[in-house]
Amino acid sequence: MNILGESVCIHIAYDSAIGVIDFWVDDTENKTAYAYILQRIKEHGYVPICCVSDDHWSIGSLLKEEQIPQQLCIFHLLRTLQTMLIKENFFFSEIPYEHKVLYSRIKWIFKTKNIKDLPPKIEYFRNIQKLWKTSKQKQVLEWFWDKLSYAVMGLSFAEIVPQTTALLENLNGQIKQRLKTFRGVKSEESLNKILKILFFFRNFK
Repeated sequence: MNILGESVCIHIAYDSAIGVIDFWVDDTENKTAYAYILQRIKEHGYVPICCVSDDHWSIGSLLKEEQIPQQLCIFHLLRTLQTMLIKENFFFSEIPYEHKVLYSRIKWIFKTKNIKDLPPKIEYFRNIQKLWKTSKQKQVLEWFWDKLSYAVMGLSFAEIVPQTTALLENLNGQIKQRLKTFRGVKSEESLNKILKILFFFRNFK
């Protein structure tokens, strides 16, 4: 987002059942801004049970410090996985044939909807992972085991925890579209007013 040519970042605390809880505008996406907005919502009695994020280091580091469970967006995880496996070509980019089964099995696990289905999937994967022996595949396997608990964290809660940041991505798109109707945002104060109105009407649709 730009204010008179200067880039700013809108940090949004969003509850999948309530809507926007709070937001904060800062120069960049950073840990201090996330810590501040977390402090603000806690002061109002809101305690997050699990946070869905895109795996940005700043929020990940904060959630670890605050001991708040983190569900990583599986869309972002699969995008990272594709980047790790993809083969660049002059005409197109695709996952090479020798990596496609590995990709599909990881995707299959990440997209698990019921926690009861997870143990047999994990056991199956453990039994076949010896098939992948290249350095690239070993790198992906290491990444997979490192990210697995965060990819399925939401399944361990009685409440419905989204597996993606799709709701927030949709909100970001609405913000961009709404601001296009204005001839630029003149100040941070103006941006805050616009966002308050937008979030108010979105929450009470």
